[in-house]
Amino acid sequence: MVKSIVKEIGEFAFFEDEPIIILFNTTAPEGLKEVCVLHDYQEEPTSDLLQVGSKIYFGSQEYRVKEIGNLANSSLKELGHASFYFDLAPDQELLPGSVSLEPHQVPSINEGDEICFSY
Repeated sequence: MVKSIVKEIGEFAFFEDEPIIILFNTTAPEGLKEVCVLHDYQEEPTSDLLQVGSKIYFGSQEYRVKEIGNLANSSLKELGHASFYFDLAPDQELLPGSVSLEPHQVPSINEGDEICFSY
């Protein structure tokens, strides 16, 4: 299991019309910080963090990976970056750096919370 700590939550990180959370490590460019949840890994990941069926915990809230874009694992490993969709429509294409999760409810996240990748 790889753990990360939420360091900062951008002013516009939660979108009213889109059930999505964008993670990025604390090196996120200035223009992106306001729409991201910024985090730091407690230990650097040495392998892929996600696979279909693996779990992600935002604090105590558990989610299961339904689908993974082909660049999501490398982006998460290098930049701590991926977009997590909580209600991707069946006709909506998953972008390369994105991950589809279930259940279909955006988690409540606060600064200091742990994000755990269980693979």
